[in-house]
Amino acid sequence: MIGLPELSIIISVAVIIFGCTAVMQNPFISRGQKILWMLTILVLNWIGFLWYYYTFYIKNNGNEQSS
Repeated sequence: MIGLPELSIIISVAVIIFGCTAVMQNPFISRGQKILWMLTILVLNWIGFLWYYYTFYIKNNGNEQSS
């Protein structure tokens, strides 16, 4: 069975690949807008990864040490 950490990494990589591919193939936006959209996708994924890491690892380890 695949665990939640592995599943989240797979989903994150898929979102980056498909999101950046969709932005690159959009003919209606300029090159600067494409770069901005790709950076937005990467930053939001990074924030989500950090939030996930904090929620499932740092919070849980902090609770175990205080008990």
